[in-house]
Amino acid sequence: MGKDLDSFHEQELLDIVCGLIRIPSENPPGREEEAARYVLQLLRDEGIEAELQWAAPQRPNVVARLKGTAEGPALLYNGHLDVVPAGEGWSEDPFAAVVRGGELIGRGAADMKSGVAAMLYAAILLHRRGCPFAGELILLFNVDEERENVGMRHFMRSGLHADFAVIGEPTGLGICTAHKGVGRYRIRTAGVAGHAAKVLEPDNAIPKMAALISALEPLRSRLKESADPLLGYATLNVTQIKGGTAPNIVPQHCEIEVDRRVIPGETAAQVLEQLKEALNTAAGTSSGEGLSAGTGEVTYEVDDYLFIPASIIPQDHQLVQALVEVTGHVLGNPSAIGIFEATCEAPFLSVDLGIPTVIFGPGSLDQAHVKDERVPVRQITDAAKVYMQLAMRLLQQQPLQEE
Repeated sequence: MGKDLDSFHEQELLDIVCGLIRIPSENPPGREEEAARYVLQLLRDEGIEAELQWAAPQRPNVVARLKGTAEGPALLYNGHLDVVPAGEGWSEDPFAAVVRGGELIGRGAADMKSGVAAMLYAAILLHRRGCPFAGELILLFNVDEERENVGMRHFMRSGLHADFAVIGEPTGLGICTAHKGVGRYRIRTAGVAGHAAKVLEPDNAIPKMAALISALEPLRSRLKESADPLLGYATLNVTQIKGGTAPNIVPQHCEIEVDRRVIPGETAAQVLEQLKEALNTAAGTSSGEGLSAGTGEVTYEVDDYLFIPASIIPQDHQLVQALVEVTGHVLGNPSAIGIFEATCEAPFLSVDLGIPTVIFGPGSLDQAHVKDERVPVRQITDAAKVYMQLAMRLLQQQPLQEE
């Protein structure tokens, strides 16, 4: 790569993101090590202090720290290294990183290796220029965002802190100040297996589950009765179901997955209790994990295996307004302020660590997790310029400079 201290080279940035996409860091199975080592080597080749932090075997985060020329605040840039499985039906090899018609095509192009590469390149250029800012720029590229967040949870135990944070998820270069949280619940019912031709009074796990699903419908409707002014109302959806082992066997097990989107103010304990209450009350009992429905007793188990709260930052916050100013300078017009329609790892930073956090990155959320995933190359370069200028704006308060 070139070492011109004063120049922004689009091809250099494109080489970085293409190299990252060509590494199939699919999750599952969750092996991001090659992608992490690729990023680590790029940073170390530039003389930037960086290390791997092992969240699990074959699953290291990359953490880098660029120290400015004086004391000052810390700014954290964050992105995840894992991508969802490519799946089938692509018109191109999903890991070939093809550029066509001004767009980069590949798994992770939008979600979110372009954001990672733009942050990485911004840091490289700032380092080549001698880190001309006060304070510190921290890079965190973590594993396992697409599943269980082991990478971010590991980082939270590292003791690092920042005054501001930006997550480079795909926002189309819009400034996203809030998103709903999410709770995930696995609900199980049990029956007794038997030959379907012989058992006359079956203890069948599937009808039991059907009673529970019906019990959730009143709750789903009630959630629409109150809404957050910015994010709207909470939602509940049964998103998966499985049960039984063969067509001629009475099902011994049935399991569903429930996706519960969370608005500000809702806690893990409140949402779980609300879920249990809906199941129990709808069947005529008031407590416990057992209920009566139809012709017999229905018992169930709930595994509340994931909860990420909602994240929000005031639109007049210094970080938001700095990003409005910088995007106006780099893009010609200030980016619009809005919400992020999915859930990301912002709450780990904003809620758990108390770091004011915004979401801003190249690519469209509509392209996340789809075949022929793509992002405009121009958005990648614009994002890198914004990240570089935002660091200068927040960490030194000096006038913005033309690229």
